[in-house]
Amino acid sequence: MALLLLAVLACISFCTVNGQNPVQVPYVPGITPNNFPGRVTSSTFTLKLPLCYFSQTPAGCTAAQCEIWLVVAQGVDGQNRFDSVKGVPLDFNVNSYQAALTSGKSFFMTKVGTQQSFPCDEPTAMQVFRVGSDSTCVAGPPTCNGPLPANTDARVKYVLYDPIASKKVEAESQWSQPILLTKVKDPANIDESFGKRSGAMVVITAVLTCLTALLLIGLIAALALPCSGVGRGKQDITAPTPLGSLRVKRYNTHNVHSPTSSTSVPNPNI
Repeated sequence: MALLLLAVLACISFCTVNGQNPVQVPYVPGITPNNFPGRVTSSTFTLKLPLCYFSQTPAGCTAAQCEIWLVVAQGVDGQNRFDSVKGVPLDFNVNSYQAALTSGKSFFMTKVGTQQSFPCDEPTAMQVFRVGSDSTCVAGPPTCNGPLPANTDARVKYVLYDPIASKKVEAESQWSQPILLTKVKDPANIDESFGKRSGAMVVITAVLTCLTALLLIGLIAALALPCSGVGRGKQDITAPTPLGSLRVKRYNTHNVHSPTSSTSVPNPNI
């Protein structure tokens, strides 16, 4: 009897500490297609939204109150850490964005929207959420959507959070596949030797060098020819004839005579 009582007390204590696990939603978060610009960078990546997957509303909140959040974990350690605390009320100040970057906390959460923001209607365009888009998160709120460290191995999941009654995660999606951010190489470690360049780069460099040389030669020739006197010769210049030396011959028409120049004809009747 005593052993049975201890077992019941242990079960009650375990359930009180760990809480009830959230409802599993058959959805795996994924990044946007390859033709989407900036889908994965050195500090951000873009996810598709879980439309119509979190359709059941918990008892403690309405669709306008329940919230969809995104859990961003760094590696397997962050994934396991969230799974160990997801059944209890969450403290966003403990699992904050700043702590995830500076204090070794390997996951943080950021709000995506309310439950009613993810209807089942067919969208006219792709709806996405960019992780790491807020560059002012160093002094921002604990749930800030800040940039991720370079070379991060990120895993994400969407959760339905009740901020009114239980203040716990009520439903969750599955974990995404590892999302590897673009690696940033130290400029000091980049080998700039000629042998490390690709064939296309060598051809482009050679063509541009030849074109530059031809343009420079043409410019020098255009500047030098006017100063060298090439093409100049003796030219005879004929002065125009003065207008005063011109003679204009006068002509009289045969049928027009002035009165002063007419000839008198004798009258035969006189």
